[in-house]
Amino acid sequence: MVKWKAGIASVALGMLSLLVPATSATAAPDKPTPQPAVTQECGTDLKQEAAALAADGKSGTATCVRKQPRKAGEAKKTPKSEAGLAAADICGGSSTVTRTAHCVIEDGILLIFTVPNGVVIGSIQYTVSSLTTLDYSSLRWTQSWHYQANSVAGPAIPAVLDSFVYAEPQCLASCTVSSSGLVGGSALPGRVHSTTTYFHSPPGGYTWGAHGGMRYWFANAAWVNPTTIASITAPAVHRCDDALTGYPSGCVYDSVRPVHDVLSSRYPSYARHLQLAINHFRMPSILTRTQNQTLMDNNYNTACPPGYPKPTTPGTWSCDEYPFKSTYNGAYSQPYGRTILIINWNTGAGFSCNANWLPVRAANDSGGYSSCLIPLAENTLGGADLGAFYYKSRVLDGDQFQVRVI
Repeated sequence: MVKWKAGIASVALGMLSLLVPATSATAAPDKPTPQPAVTQECGTDLKQEAAALAADGKSGTATCVRKQPRKAGEAKKTPKSEAGLAAADICGGSSTVTRTAHCVIEDGILLIFTVPNGVVIGSIQYTVSSLTTLDYSSLRWTQSWHYQANSVAGPAIPAVLDSFVYAEPQCLASCTVSSSGLVGGSALPGRVHSTTTYFHSPPGGYTWGAHGGMRYWFANAAWVNPTTIASITAPAVHRCDDALTGYPSGCVYDSVRPVHDVLSSRYPSYARHLQLAINHFRMPSILTRTQNQTLMDNNYNTACPPGYPKPTTPGTWSCDEYPFKSTYNGAYSQPYGRTILIINWNTGAGFSCNANWLPVRAANDSGGYSSCLIPLAENTLGGADLGAFYYKSRVLDGDQFQVRVI
């Protein structure tokens, strides 16, 4: 990588501030757009690349690009552009991925060098960011894309000043572009080029992968090859499915394990049972969902057998089980079951599951399953929330998820 003296960069930026007005470009110029055609990514030896171009009978100035995608959680300070928007802002400064969104940030530098000597005479440092948002209830998704030049260095010559950047959407797997627009304009500081593309995946069966991205490239008529190769800004492949009976199809990043949050303030007894099972008795917090109805019935009937002793006020209490019956970790797969009784001898307070058809769990016992009698309203609400979580996170048969009591 070529290091530029601060004085040269400052002079170049000063000249550019007079030549380039600050605007936010959202559409490509009316003149024909040069299309990417030349494979030209920076190698380790620019002199060798320049010599190869000269051997083809070319001379003047050439370009190549170096990119460095940011890792998840890796932040980098990006200066605000004169248009008032930093490209990295849509990602909060670092690349991240959740169950329904993926933000990608790439830092890059466009190097401009002489042919046949391979001497760098200019550069444009830039940031590209992209936020892809999926929909758990639809096969449509969006990708917002931003380009921002952060600095420029080199003499005020057409090979530097007349550089442009262009971008357009591209389907990479199982998708069509619903709506979008080619964007482009000056690649120099003072501009932010932005677009949002709408993709759609056709139904593909039980589950299938889908993938879209934005391709962008640089162009300048003063270069010996007037365009660079098109780079692709794309998130990971995501999973779409039609696997939840009674619900519409949708898409998620299935590489991300979803978390089911159980709120203590919403259902105290239900949350307390899960909290004791996971935190106190070290039962697994990471479970694997099953959609096999027979297995779910067997799990529940094992944990809460038909005819289990009912409380003296029937209709107000319900049998709760952990791990959930809708998982492969449920009671039917466990060697034994226990109920929970916690007594604080100092205060007299405690928590009793009252599932008296099972022995009480010992302090050092972390195996098996747990059954607990809790208020019917809480158990009903907890089950409804778990079902909604399965839908909104599109947790399918064989998918892992984490249970967290907060």
